[in-house]
Amino acid sequence: MINFFGISNFKSLVDFQVSLPKFTVLIGLNGAGKTTILQAFDFLSQVMSGRLDEWLISRGWDKADIASKFAPTSNIAFVATNRQENDNFNKLWYGSFNRKELACLYEMATCWNDEQGEEELLLLKGRQYRISNSEMTPIAFSYQGSILSQLRDTELSSELKSIRDTLRNIRSLELLSPHLMRQRTRDSATSIGIGGEKLSAYLHAIKGGDKQHLLELLRTFYPRVIDFKSSPTKGGWKRLSIIEDFDGKHVESEVRHINDGLLRVLAMLAQTLDGDAMLLFDEVENGVNPEIVEKLVNLLVNAKQQILVTTHNPMILNYLEDDVARESVLFVYKTPEGFTRVRPFFSLPGVGEKLDLMGPGEAFVDTDLVALTATCVELDKQAQAAEDVDEKAKKAPAPRKATA
Repeated sequence: MINFFGISNFKSLVDFQVSLPKFTVLIGLNGAGKTTILQAFDFLSQVMSGRLDEWLISRGWDKADIASKFAPTSNIAFVATNRQENDNFNKLWYGSFNRKELACLYEMATCWNDEQGEEELLLLKGRQYRISNSEMTPIAFSYQGSILSQLRDTELSSELKSIRDTLRNIRSLELLSPHLMRQRTRDSATSIGIGGEKLSAYLHAIKGGDKQHLLELLRTFYPRVIDFKSSPTKGGWKRLSIIEDFDGKHVESEVRHINDGLLRVLAMLAQTLDGDAMLLFDEVENGVNPEIVEKLVNLLVNAKQQILVTTHNPMILNYLEDDVARESVLFVYKTPEGFTRVRPFFSLPGVGEKLDLMGPGEAFVDTDLVALTATCVELDKQAQAAEDVDEKAKKAPAPRKATA
């Protein structure tokens, strides 16, 4: 699980940082940067996977599109910490990504705990790298993203593999599109794709108990569904169809005739079978009937995966328990300089108290988000002023002792 994420010089994210629980909901005004935060997590995953050029092409972006217009430097700096269940060590990965070379030219990874202190796992600097305490080795190969994307498993410690695999397994589903989910696909797939374009191939690989579990989940939303089939056709293309029961008559329909809501729910449920992934959903309620939103929210809150969603719909928050809402709902806002920032929504002045009288969604509706943004900006100024005072105090000369 990713506990903390920081990034600077990625679009509107300048000196951005956020602590993450297992389930997180991002709320805020349009244009505050909610989707940009999801994109930054996807960027982090692609850096660790080493496929930056493919990623930029798939999004229709150029190198210049990912850099901030508010920072003087072109490099993108980032840091992430993670800790797995039953693991005594916290792990940190820091890097500086060069946009021109699409590669990290500086990387550092460490692990630590209270008993044993901190240990270096990886250092990349000046076209050389080392694993743990080995000698620095010149880099004799080209790579994109992180050098960890190119090193063999046999070269990596279990801690480095944990960092690499956690970040590789971030699955961004922010562009889920019924049009893309209806496409036939040819290649095998380890995820449904950023827009759901690989759904038929991904479902084709689900067999046995996993398929039955997925069908049971799907029937809690759509009771008529009894099966789905992803059948190979000529040329290796895979065709997806849904089988439904109408008064004992089984009707099979190709996916191009299936409603958008069923497709979105099927895609989200299918991806929750990947137990090691972190899942990102943008406006999770889109295209889904209000009658089944509560079931969907409960499923995501209780999923095995770490999940990050955005929403504009107060109904989503109303289906959260108060203690879950206090921890998981984060308010995203922009400063006057154009920087995206985030704060826990129910810890802000005048907001948390509302949970004593109303539900989380009602508290959201009852809050003026424009005024709340101004409050957050003022809190930022106060925090910065306090930091400046601390810095001056550290630099101030020690008072001389009085002489007799």
